[in-house]
Amino acid sequence: MTAQATPRDDDASTAEGGPTATSSSSAPLTDRVNVEPPILNGMTASEAKLVAAVAFAWWSLCGLVLAVLLSTWQVVIALAIPGTAMTVWMVSTKLATIKRNRPDGYHRQAIHLWLAKHGLRSPMFITHHGHWELGRTLDCTLGIPSRPRR
Repeated sequence: MTAQATPRDDDASTAEGGPTATSSSSAPLTDRVNVEPPILNGMTASEAKLVAAVAFAWWSLCGLVLAVLLSTWQVVIALAIPGTAMTVWMVSTKLATIKRNRPDGYHRQAIHLWLAKHGLRSPMFITHHGHWELGRTLDCTLGIPSRPRR
């Protein structure tokens, strides 16, 4: 009795030179098509660019002040580049905790609502708390409408 080897499905697909219907392939998730992909700890590329630009300006300014005090220009580079990298990394980890278990775009709306609440931006969302009114009073008399009023 000898055991016969049977070819497996993936062996057949590779022997023919390409994948077949039986081989598995990974397809992209379609629920994330309209969402910018995360690149660093859940931070998107546009968020990383914004944080990097602000951090680079801040650390360059700090380095410029220190360079004037120490009378050497290399301090600007020594602070701006590592300071920017550290700031982007720390903000990405903090933003990851803010974004965790939240829907897409939650933090943008939360920031926008905070700015509108403090008067730094006009609100794009309805922020009214209380009863809704039409802005006019309605005549609610129970008289007969065909009779003229006196």
